[in-house]
Amino acid sequence: MTPPNYATYLHLDELLTLQSPLTPSVQQDLSDSERLFIVVHQASETLLSQVLVDLRHIDADQCERQCYTQRVERATRLVDSLEGQLTLLRHTLLREEFMLFRDRFGTASGLQSKQFHELFGLVRKLTQRGEARPSAGSERLTGLDDAVRRWRRTHLELVTHMLGDLPGSAETSGIRFLAARLDNTSTDEPAGAGGSPAGSQGRTETEDVTDSRPLPAPAGRSGLGHVVVVGGSVAGLLTAHVLADHAERVTILERDRYEDAPAPRAGVPQSRHTHVLLTSGMNALDELLPGLLPALVDSGAPRLAVPGDLGVWQAGQWISRRNPSEPIMTPSRPLLEHHIRRRVLDGSRIHVRTGVEVTGLLGRPGHITGVTVRDRGGDPHTRQEIEADLVVDATGRSSHTPAWLTAMGASAPAEELVETGRAYATCVFQADDPPEDLSGFYIVPDAGQPLGAIILPAEGDRWMVTLSGPRDQAPPSGTEDFVDFAGGLPHSAPHKWLSSARPVGRPVGYRHTSNRRRRYDRLGRGHTGLLVVGDAVCALNPVYGQGLSVAALNAVALGKTLAGNRASSANALQRAVLRSSRSAWEVATGADSPMPGVTGNAVRSGPVARLLNRYLDRVRAHVPHDPAVCSANRDVLFLLAPPRTLVTSPEVLRRALLSPPPGPTSPDLPTP
Repeated sequence: MTPPNYATYLHLDELLTLQSPLTPSVQQDLSDSERLFIVVHQASETLLSQVLVDLRHIDADQCERQCYTQRVERATRLVDSLEGQLTLLRHTLLREEFMLFRDRFGTASGLQSKQFHELFGLVRKLTQRGEARPSAGSERLTGLDDAVRRWRRTHLELVTHMLGDLPGSAETSGIRFLAARLDNTSTDEPAGAGGSPAGSQGRTETEDVTDSRPLPAPAGRSGLGHVVVVGGSVAGLLTAHVLADHAERVTILERDRYEDAPAPRAGVPQSRHTHVLLTSGMNALDELLPGLLPALVDSGAPRLAVPGDLGVWQAGQWISRRNPSEPIMTPSRPLLEHHIRRRVLDGSRIHVRTGVEVTGLLGRPGHITGVTVRDRGGDPHTRQEIEADLVVDATGRSSHTPAWLTAMGASAPAEELVETGRAYATCVFQADDPPEDLSGFYIVPDAGQPLGAIILPAEGDRWMVTLSGPRDQAPPSGTEDFVDFAGGLPHSAPHKWLSSARPVGRPVGYRHTSNRRRRYDRLGRGHTGLLVVGDAVCALNPVYGQGLSVAALNAVALGKTLAGNRASSANALQRAVLRSSRSAWEVATGADSPMPGVTGNAVRSGPVARLLNRYLDRVRAHVPHDPAVCSANRDVLFLLAPPRTLVTSPEVLRRALLSPPPGPTSPDLPTP
């Protein structure tokens, strides 16, 4: 009897008849994890069957326009659900349990099943047909193609996580076996035919892989060659960490010189201000650098729930503290960067050059081949060239890449801008804890009440206090005036607490609060050798505390793209970065667009925007009292769910539209 493989679990009845270990009398011996594994893949068969029904119907040209749209959208949602099931396995099935399961029943990759191959082939065929005959449905097909590629990458990540390079049973083994099989699926040759590593034939770095073959696994290097990362702060460090697993060597170029201990740097002017690691950012960092979060806690970085530990004032009232979130963290920026730098650089293959300033790009329009540098503080006319297969711009808001591209005759990226003119200032205090067992305050500004405050604990028994206001109400730079400014907040509690606190130093102002997104992803697939990450590609209003988390999400997105396709083009990587920051962009620009005096070409206005704002006002009116609406809104703000869920969730829609807004909360400080 041929032992079953992983694909067999897509047919549970076949598994039960072929495998004696799973006869009915023995099924009682299955562990919960084994049952979970089988049930999830049985559900996958059902979802995949419906996807294929829809795609076969479309392929036969049996659809009118409405039918076509509905079937493509449904297929996309179902493929997203397939990816979600694999993510569920990744987060619930321990590797040790999987190994026991493998030893007992044998596993191989379901990516080799005929159903999956039919799915890949149909999607490729329909996408090519859409490209040849562009129509309103072409974008939907592109979305389906993206969903399928995400699903394949997630599958490969699961196999990598569970098996690595360990041998399996029956006809199975680890990720190297899978990579060899996937490389030959288009020719049906035996595994390893031709003697070439997976992904090494027939592709160039400029190609955007959308073919029907399962994407090769992340075994070995991905052919990135020499990567130069310009900027050695959080975004640059995390990007270098991810790319180091797929490149021959990585070099970081940093203007400043690193200190041995946590300290603000001139090249990071925002390092003296309040910073937050949202739950999404914590999850991303834990995936990128396991053990980092406990090390931050050991160094004194506070963890707190929102609004469980914070007094959150929004839309004229306090939000109930009885529906706490998963924790966020509030380390100072120097502490966080110090720990990330130490983890990324210690014992790694990454080379760092500090005290150097990048002055331009090498290459020609559409093809970047390196950078020019000079020693900071040295002869300004002395220039050195550093060649690279990929240049990564992680220099933040002050990025010069658009100007450098223009100087070499290339097109600068289009920019999207939402500018409120908002300004903020931060001062460090020492003080007793706020009353009512609070760990800080968050006064949310809005169109009717433009002043805001973020008061959070940091390591070293310090309190980071950031006050913000519109362009004509900037917080002052004097300590006494700074405290007096807090008297204008819509509730007196923060001002009363600050009045008895002891300042440590003077307030530091900051005015770079615009939301600016540079669309490097639209320069085209022919542009090679350049990748832009972090604030250099998508800078967000800092008052929403998204920047650090988005930098980590960018790095995770790069890792997933590279894990799924070892020949990822620069354009594919750039699109992945933009996708990972999309929710944060929508949250920040959505909140800033209604602000008085807002300007920019990406401001949301018009009847649809006004209708949406009216609906969101109703949602916010339910947040203080309604646990379901509060959780949904918080998931969006913490970048755990896309903003559209506030409009598509039946639960939120029902409560926001059909339930009358509750009355205002008590003006007294909220209790746990």
